[in-house]
Amino acid sequence: MDNSLIKLSKEVKLGLKNKKPIVALESTLISHGLPYPENIKVAMSSINAVKKNGSIPATIAIINGKIKVGLNEKDIQILAKNKNVYKVTKNNLSIAVNNKLNGATTVGSTINIASKIGIKFFATGGIGGVHLNSEKNFDVSSDLHELANNNMYVVCSGAKSILDINKTYEMLESLGIPRIGYKTKYMPGFWYYQTDNIVDHNFNEIRGLINYLKINEKFQNNNSILIFNPVPKKYAIEKNKLNMWIKRSLKKAERLSIDGKKLTPFLIKEINNLSKNKTLKANIKLIIENAKLAGKIAFKYKN
Repeated sequence: MDNSLIKLSKEVKLGLKNKKPIVALESTLISHGLPYPENIKVAMSSINAVKKNGSIPATIAIINGKIKVGLNEKDIQILAKNKNVYKVTKNNLSIAVNNKLNGATTVGSTINIASKIGIKFFATGGIGGVHLNSEKNFDVSSDLHELANNNMYVVCSGAKSILDINKTYEMLESLGIPRIGYKTKYMPGFWYYQTDNIVDHNFNEIRGLINYLKINEKFQNNNSILIFNPVPKKYAIEKNKLNMWIKRSLKKAERLSIDGKKLTPFLIKEINNLSKNKTLKANIKLIIENAKLAGKIAFKYKN
């Protein structure tokens, strides 16, 4: 990627130069994933969580057509308050830059940008995956392809609960993406604590996990590694109850002819209403906890 397209914060620039631990953070959660003003609070809390654990935070977004790595509070305010923020994936990144737009990067486009400039660690809430009814619409998130084609260590709480979790789990295996648990033997279900899908391996302490990552580095693989960190049990939603809310929300979406890119934000909002804000609270908690864990892992990996 042409460096003239990217603007690094001073902290990130120095961090890359001096090989310091850096953790990339996505920005879609600010503009599309969380309501205002929680989106600002969570974005800043994630940045602080990475810092407190010894690493440099690098939130990525497009601001006035410039790819910015390491957002400041003013940039976050722009994404949080503006209702016309472009959702940036790999396939429309050049459009956002060309048209000098404000854009929030998805998991996939964040990974794509971060890996190109040498950032190895990334924290997010949940990845995209195989959508429900994919056998009819072939709707599969580009996040999976970016995970398969970029060497990143990604801390997350599994795939988003509104997706087809079982098919996503199988596709991760097909794409050669290791599914590693941190203090869990099962892939988490984002809003709920665990699925029935067993991880490829699990670690109960960071040192063992880091040894594994360093051995993996020697193989020079081009794919990412997923490090699963479940939502804290106190905030986890009961699986059967959540599935009931998802079914009700899907039926309402069908009745209102809501589909395509409008479906996911509709479902998240609708399910949160049915849960009386419990899914929002779980979402906020897991995002911050994943930023904290990624900060710890990145720091100990480099030291």
